[in-house]
Amino acid sequence: MPIEPVLLTKIKQLSQQLQPELVCLRRGLHQQPELSGQEEQTANTLINALQVCGVQVERCLSGFGFAALVHGREPGRVAALRVDIDALPIQETNQHAFVSQRPGVMHACGHDLHSAIGVGVAKVLASLRDQFEGTVLIIFQAEEEEITGALKIIRSGLLDHPKPEALFGLHVCPLPAGKLGYREGLFLSGFEHYLVKLRDQQKGDDLARLELVAESCCQAINALNTLDLPQDEQEEAATWQGMLDGRPELQDFVVYAASTAEEDEPEYRGQLGLGIKASSRALRRAAKKTVKETLDEVCHPLQVNFVMREMGSMPDVINDRQLVRQSLPALRAVISEEDFLEIKAGYPFNCEDFAFYLKHLPGAMFWLGAANPERGMHARLHTSNFDVDEGCIAVGVRAMSAVLLDVLSKPSKKVQAGIQALCYSAK
Repeated sequence: MPIEPVLLTKIKQLSQQLQPELVCLRRGLHQQPELSGQEEQTANTLINALQVCGVQVERCLSGFGFAALVHGREPGRVAALRVDIDALPIQETNQHAFVSQRPGVMHACGHDLHSAIGVGVAKVLASLRDQFEGTVLIIFQAEEEEITGALKIIRSGLLDHPKPEALFGLHVCPLPAGKLGYREGLFLSGFEHYLVKLRDQQKGDDLARLELVAESCCQAINALNTLDLPQDEQEEAATWQGMLDGRPELQDFVVYAASTAEEDEPEYRGQLGLGIKASSRALRRAAKKTVKETLDEVCHPLQVNFVMREMGSMPDVINDRQLVRQSLPALRAVISEEDFLEIKAGYPFNCEDFAFYLKHLPGAMFWLGAANPERGMHARLHTSNFDVDEGCIAVGVRAMSAVLLDVLSKPSKKVQAGIQALCYSAK
């Protein structure tokens, strides 16, 4: 059954009431950012904020991630929300009173907002625990930027007892503040990473010559991109608008990234790193073939051999289509129709270790608009002037609170199976 209207009204009210407190929490986190694997103070700050509302906290056995559990009045279904808590090695250039106080470290990807939203959801649901059955598990995940945190959470068993039936995620983006974007299927493209080793056929691996060849290979591969990376806020905004409009190049994108950046390490000199992102496996396979042909065109005339060695890959974030569809009514109940957007293509420029969870659980991630260009807040991820309109926090809290309670409000799998059996026997 759908969530009761009175409960939806309370979610909206509580989310708005918590906004000042959550803004304060977010700014405190923003001032004290911590890199992947170093999030001890961040985790303790969040746990202290959670414990005042009486939620159960379980720490990950590896790293600084942890889980907050909000139990309803009785046992029932289990739903989960994942938020990330780590920062980036970027020097902040914003001029706010709450800028990062740690040189060279900054929350430039919105994880401070995600963390505040996670606390807000826990507080909203804790206030309503007498009005729902089941359990909500909120994962505060460390090490997302190093794509190691999700695997640590999974291996620690935090998702096993209790095991969620659905997992949700939320990420800020350059859409206008307060907009919520959803998409079935591919949400964020993963990547394949290779190391290309060059070998000189004639001159005994002359490193100086191989480095010139490697640079030529990089230029040739980067020129293959079917989608240019945005260079400023205006282009970023145009890219996002293109996603909404379903531009053909965003439906079938291939992004190549080749670099000799590791050449400072002696063992990597005269070699190059290579990444391939695409909107489908078929395009990724075709892109690998194109790369080999391009490398051959550069290397063969110069009598240089090459070998591509796979160095690991990142899976795609593929939203569970049924889960997204089931969530739409609850989201529409707390988000105005004009602020509710269907994204037409997967985003090609970033990846997310949320993808690892989806190998174990049905899940879905949503975009939360955080930009306010009129105030100079473009919410462009991974930049030194990353800035957001904090009004989006309350929107994120009520959206995630609604979808989690929506899962809990549905009949359990046993009840569903019983209903199906009765219907079958009645035939």
